[in-house]
Amino acid sequence: MRHQPLFLAACLTAITAVVLALTMSVSSPTAEAGITGKFSSVCFYTHSAPNDAILYPGKPGAAHMHDFIANPSTDAFSTVQSLQAAQSNCVDTKDTAAYWVPTLSAKGTIVHPSSITVYYLTNQTGKVTPYPLGFKQIAGNMHATDASQAKNIRWGCSTSFPNQPQAPTCKPGENLHVRIDFADCWDGRNLDSPDHVSHVAYSSKGKCPAKFPVLIPLLQMLVKYPVSDGRTVRLSSGGSYSMHGDFFNAWDVKELQHMVTMCLDAGKDCGRPTGVQ
Repeated sequence: MRHQPLFLAACLTAITAVVLALTMSVSSPTAEAGITGKFSSVCFYTHSAPNDAILYPGKPGAAHMHDFIANPSTDAFSTVQSLQAAQSNCVDTKDTAAYWVPTLSAKGTIVHPSSITVYYLTNQTGKVTPYPLGFKQIAGNMHATDASQAKNIRWGCSTSFPNQPQAPTCKPGENLHVRIDFADCWDGRNLDSPDHVSHVAYSSKGKCPAKFPVLIPLLQMLVKYPVSDGRTVRLSSGGSYSMHGDFFNAWDVKELQHMVTMCLDAGKDCGRPTGVQ
């Protein structure tokens, strides 16, 4: 019986490993050609509200309904200070950034994400600049009504790489997930812009445009939902083409710099940091 504490500790470790494994899928960006460095932050849904600290700061209730991820304090009044003062539910608790997406419903019933993996990647050589505190960015098009307008959004099923602009119908036992790709080049000056996208740009063939010379992490949000029939899915912003994501950086500065240097600049896959160094 004196070995019982060691046995229980081993069991808890095994259970934790299983839970983390369940958040994985073959949709990991490591399947993409050109990714040279990577780390990820596994986070979970916290709450829903019609707030948006990027589009409608200081105006609670002005936005369509959003599902907030990682930081439970996120609201219309969020600041770097308020976010960093809160307790993140990410595996790496030093990820106190705010992430949010439109609320999803299936057959008229609201369905919240089962888990979210936020990948930080690079597909370029050269030094990556961590996001400065207060950096904001939106990816996707909330007004999209067809595939031509649904840029940087890809839906899929849990056993396939997401590559469809609209939510598909998955096989029995599979669930929907969606990948939201954010821009990885920055103008180096503005933390935000009036349309929340003009201060950033997407790299092309591993190079940033001349007007956006600063390489930043390529952020990808992989949001997983416990539903399978994409035909029944609606978002608070419209149809599944209108999926989009918001990012408000409030990471612990030293932790983000450490991960960028150790993983992205070094060209390594560092898996999921835990905040313990």
